[in-house]
Amino acid sequence: MKQLKTAGLIFLSLMISCGPSREDAANERLQEAEQLTKEGNYNLAKLKLDTLLSQYKDQQTQAEQATRMLNRIILKEQQRNVSFLDSLLSDEQKKLEPMMKNFIISDEYGSEKILIHKRQRPENSYNRTFIRAHPDLKGNFFISSRYHGTKWISHHQIKVYYDGKSATTESVPEDGFNNRRFEDGDFKWEIVNYKDGKDNGVIDFIAKNWQEPLRVQFIGKGYEYIIMEKYDREAIRDGYEISFILKEIDRLKAEKKKALNTINHLKNN
Repeated sequence: MKQLKTAGLIFLSLMISCGPSREDAANERLQEAEQLTKEGNYNLAKLKLDTLLSQYKDQQTQAEQATRMLNRIILKEQQRNVSFLDSLLSDEQKKLEPMMKNFIISDEYGSEKILIHKRQRPENSYNRTFIRAHPDLKGNFFISSRYHGTKWISHHQIKVYYDGKSATTESVPEDGFNNRRFEDGDFKWEIVNYKDGKDNGVIDFIAKNWQEPLRVQFIGKGYEYIIMEKYDREAIRDGYEISFILKEIDRLKAEKKKALNTINHLKNN
């Protein structure tokens, strides 16, 4: 019985010694990762390499090779990502180009450059009552209500409506900035800005219904009613869409910059 037990231990020892060594197992994972990389299966290749680095730290040569291979994969991924982002940026620029034809870029009205619809330029619109679009080059967008008349109505919000449907802004109290007024002789001007969501869905309502004869009620101590000009509706529709495109372009550029920084880091280390 003792002899059988001894023989069993010897057999088990021989089986263990005949199994793959840790070095062989590490090399096998390296080869698998290399093949997966050639096939473009970067995620699975990185998984193999992460396993090697966590489970075979004692195999220094293989661990160093795994680290270098992992960096090469990340480099390839980021280079591929840059190409993909360039393609997306090109698509967004193509969408933006025709929409910009009716806007001018101006730095005459503040420290930041803004977009002004050609038909809503101040020199062409100072003596009319209308809704103005306010897009900027960063993708921010809001609207303002502009009243011109011979008497004050002290308006603080607007309602846009047609065919039983409507949207109404929040009330903006007079503060000399977002709700301000001034006069010149017999003429009065009132300007209310609906920033930070205070349009309360009016922008979206106009953009979705821009082909309809939208009416606007200026609400205050007095009232004024207008039918929006088609080009004013188009200005808000296009400015609204432009704001989304510009924000997406800004996001894609930030992603590309991040990818390029990673590429430069990997190439220089």
